[in-house]
Amino acid sequence: MMAKSKNIAVSPNEETHEVKRRGQIAQIWFRFRKNKMAFAGLIIFGLLVLVAATAPLYLNFERDVIQQNIMDRFQGPSAEHIFGTDQFGRDIFKRVLWGARVSMSVGIGVVVVSLGGGAILGSISGYFGGMLDNVIMRICDMFLAIPGTLLAIALVSAFGNSIPNLMLALGISTMPKMSRIVRSSVLTLKNQEFIEAARSCGTSNARIIIRHILPNAIGPIIVEGTLSVARSIISVASMSFIGLGIQPPNPEWGAMLSEAKTQMINYPYLVYAPGISIVLTVMSLTLIGDGLRDALDPKMKN
Repeated sequence: MMAKSKNIAVSPNEETHEVKRRGQIAQIWFRFRKNKMAFAGLIIFGLLVLVAATAPLYLNFERDVIQQNIMDRFQGPSAEHIFGTDQFGRDIFKRVLWGARVSMSVGIGVVVVSLGGGAILGSISGYFGGMLDNVIMRICDMFLAIPGTLLAIALVSAFGNSIPNLMLALGISTMPKMSRIVRSSVLTLKNQEFIEAARSCGTSNARIIIRHILPNAIGPIIVEGTLSVARSIISVASMSFIGLGIQPPNPEWGAMLSEAKTQMINYPYLVYAPGISIVLTVMSLTLIGDGLRDALDPKMKN
């Protein structure tokens, strides 16, 4: 009897569900690829991620990124220094490449914190409802009443200025919005027939949320997560610009703009590279988010 049960590893219904799921993913990818602007944004962002991930392979942080060489200060763009050098003689191009590593990691870290906390709070609030829903949503409303950047500044000032604290502060400031998005998706799914069938089979609430509700609500969560990375990079650059984010000599794009603001009248090339890097990154993520929204929307199939 045990041998017979082992032979039935995957039921025909599970195989059909797996094939259907793969077909849906293929359709989403096909619709996304048809959007030329979104696909271009994916290529740009992919190149930026590749640059950020491989920066330690061709750059030495001490020698190429933060070491000062006063004899080479304020050199304009040339074959040796593509974007010129700053007031300390450091190569701007190399600092921008390493800055991609800093900005990307912080931006993605912020979204991980926001998405993790938002998924937990939003799913609990939407699934159980009642008094628990009211308490969680009123707390979210309280945080939403405070501007996100102002809340992040207050948290960084209270807990200290470091990269983990910065990611945690920005993640907490964006968590209420993510919680509301997850909650709205859960509310539309929790009374569906397949959820009622899972309840009738005795499936636990935690398993229903994790295995059945969240995977079916992943569309708007992915779109919001993609756009949140772009907003997080802007927030990190803004806080670094006013001195509350990544501290010099670390080459974060906003910190580089802050260092160059006093010299930009005489040496405008100092702001070109970090400014264009921020614009390209945010633009590519925005295009990806718009493309994913259209690809995941069933109304866009035609």
